[in-house]
Amino acid sequence: MKSTNLIIGEINTYKTTGVMFNEVINSINNGENLLVLDNKNEYFGTFKSELDKNNYNTLVFNLDDAYKSNSFNPLMLPYKYYKEGNKDKAVEMIKEIGLEIFKTDNTYSDPFWENSAADYFMALVLILFKEGKEEEINLGSIQVMVSKSDNITKYFDSLDVLDSIYIAGSTTVYAPVETRGSILSVMKQKLNEFCVREMLLNNLLGNDIDLSNIKEKTAILIIGNEKINRLGNILFDELINVSIDNNIKFTFFLDGLCDVPVLLELNKILDNKMKLFATVRSIEDLEDKYGKYIMGKFENCIKSFDVVDKDNLIDIGNSKDYPESKVNKGVYFNIEELVNKF
Repeated sequence: MKSTNLIIGEINTYKTTGVMFNEVINSINNGENLLVLDNKNEYFGTFKSELDKNNYNTLVFNLDDAYKSNSFNPLMLPYKYYKEGNKDKAVEMIKEIGLEIFKTDNTYSDPFWENSAADYFMALVLILFKEGKEEEINLGSIQVMVSKSDNITKYFDSLDVLDSIYIAGSTTVYAPVETRGSILSVMKQKLNEFCVREMLLNNLLGNDIDLSNIKEKTAILIIGNEKINRLGNILFDELINVSIDNNIKFTFFLDGLCDVPVLLELNKILDNKMKLFATVRSIEDLEDKYGKYIMGKFENCIKSFDVVDKDNLIDIGNSKDYPESKVNKGVYFNIEELVNKF
C-alpha cells in the first residue's frame, strides 16, 4: 500500500474485515500512532486488547454513548495557541470549528446564515479567550454568551475597528434586529445539539484527549453518531493541524468517509501524503461529496474485491472495555458581568 489509499466497494465486499482490519494490525505492530473513524463501532471491540498488549494509550471519543467516552474540549487547543501568542493560528482553528458546527452539506442552502454564525462564533470565542478564565473555556460558555449577549454592543463600541473581535463580530452585532435574531437563532439551534445532552456536554468540558500533549503510541478512536458527527470532525481537523505543525506522524483510518459531514482538512492529508486508508461505497459517492478532482489526489485506488483474501478475514471483536466518563465541573463565562463594565 502507498501513503494515501482509497478502498472502494459496496456493502459486504469486506472493505473493513478484509482490508482495513489487516492494515490496522500492521500499524499496531509497527507502533504507529492511529486515528480511527469508527462509525459502526467495530474497531474498538476488535482491537482494544491488541492495543493494550502493545502498550498503547487508547483514547475514545464516543459520540454514540457519552457515558463510555473520554472527554475532549474543542476550544482548548486553539486557546493554548492563543495564550502562547500564536493568535493567527488560534483564529484559523476557531474559524474551522465554527464552520464544522454551523455549515451544512446542502449545496442549495443560503451560505449567508451559516457563515455569519461562524463569524460571530469566532468573535465570541475570542472574547472568551481574552476575558475568561481557563476553566471557563468551553462550548457551554459560548452557548451562555449567545443567550445572554443582548447588551454586547457596548463592548464592541469600545474596540478598535481593526481588532479581530470587532472584524469577526461587528457585522452581526450592528445588524438590523431581525437579521441579528436570525443569526443567533441558527447558533442556538446548532449549539443546542451538543449542550442539551447533559453527558455529552460534560465530555466537552474536560480534555482527556489533550492534543497538545500527544505521546508515542497513541490510538484515538472516534465512535460516530449521525446527529453529532461534526464534533468528531473537529477532533479530526485539530489532530491534522497538530500532526503537521509538530511533525507527529499518525496513520488515519477513515472507514465510511462519505458517511460523515465533509472533512475540512482531508485535503491536507492528501496534499501532505500522510498515511491514510479510507473506504467508500462508490466513486460517485466520493465525488458528490468532495468534487470530481478528489480521486486524483489519492495515490492508490483499489476495489476491495481485487485485494481481499477471504481466508485472511479478521472477525469483528466484542471488547466492552470502554472508558467510564468522568464528571467534569461546568464553569461558564459571565458575559453580562463583562458588558456591565462598559
